[in-house]
Amino acid sequence: MDSTQSDDGNGRIARLVLAAGLGAAALWSLRKGKRLRGALAGVGAVALGYSATSDDSSVTEPLAEEFEIDATESDDAETDESESDHLRCAACGEPIVAGQVRSPNEDGETVHERCLEATA
Repeated sequence: MDSTQSDDGNGRIARLVLAAGLGAAALWSLRKGKRLRGALAGVGAVALGYSATSDDSSVTEPLAEEFEIDATESDDAETDESESDHLRCAACGEPIVAGQVRSPNEDGETVHERCLEATA
């Protein structure tokens, strides 16, 4: 069966519910005298409400692109971690994994600390 909802339909509903919750939290905080918390919750409610009700996709597309999962990746536990790494050393081409010391070179590219020291 084909669904009549768009792919973003559930996301819009979730954003509307979160906006309503933040709006209620803003009102509750303002009544309690917490002006900063109320103002921040109000701004969040307005932002979520706008993104849920507007047809302008420029608000949500950057987030969708950032969190988009590659369709070629499988959910198997056997996938190689080096395939999913997007950060590679500009000097040696090897992947930079979490915990490795890295820094930018004179061109602004990310390299391993050891590769940077080797070229100096």
